[in-house]
This record gives sequence, C-alpha cells and structure tokens, in this order.
Amino acid sequence: MIYLDTGCLVKLYYPEPESAAVIRRVAGRPVIYTPLHELELANALNQKRFHQQATEQQITAALALIQADLASGVLVAAASVWQMHFQSAVQHSMSHTPTIGCRSLDILHCAVAADLQAVEFITTDGRQSRLAQAMGLTWSPL
Repeated sequence: MIYLDTGCLVKLYYPEPESAAVIRRVAGRPVIYTPLHELELANALNQKRFHQQATEQQITAALALIQADLASGVLVAAASVWQMHFQSAVQHSMSHTPTIGCRSLDILHCAVAADLQAVEFITTDGRQSRLAQAMGLTWSPL
C-alpha cells in the first residue's frame, strides 16, 4: 500500500493543478486511509467551500467518491494504534525537526506511514519529502 499526505489525497477527489500527476502515481494501487486523513480531508474540502472555491454539491460528491473508494478497496482504512504513532512522531521530531524544520502534522503523517510500513510515501511538500527521506521512507517526486 502507498501513503499519500493529505494535500495529495485532496488532489484525488477535487481537481487541482497536480491532480493528474497524483492520479498517475497512484495508478490503481491501494492507498492507506487513516482517521487523520479523514479529518484533514474533510476540513480541506470544507475550506474550499468556505473560500468559495467549491460548492456544497461538489464537496458532497467528493465525499461520496471517498466513501465509494473505501467500499471498493481503493482506500484502505488502516487499523492503527494512535498512541504508538504519536510516540513515534515525537521521536522523529527530536531527530529531524532541528535540521529540517518539520511541522507537527508532517511528522505525524510520516510516522504513521513508517509505522504502517507503507511501500511509498507521496507528497508535494518539500519539507515533508525531506523528512520522509531522512526517515528512510521510499519517496520520489511527482
């Protein structure tokens, strides 16, 4: 399975400039989906509505696609032990934030991907990609 940061996950369900590149990278492979993704994805989509970049109908359609992909196995709900992920994130923060300047949610995404043994980590965020590489995650640019 592969792990997408939320910015890339949004691009699968709402058209953005790099959506086509993310879709090509996923190419039918199952994608890990966590409660963190669920929260951040719902919030990102509703931020689009708040900023009048999307209608209620567009957001409803995107959320329905997410549910359909969960049901079909495109998105795979990850059974996680969040305490373990947060402890791992703290350790990675201590190791990498002084040199990379990581944000806490970037660290948490990378820690979850590592803990769940994702075969690939996909992000368009430069700082997060440096963290993923420093942690030994398989990462490559879009």
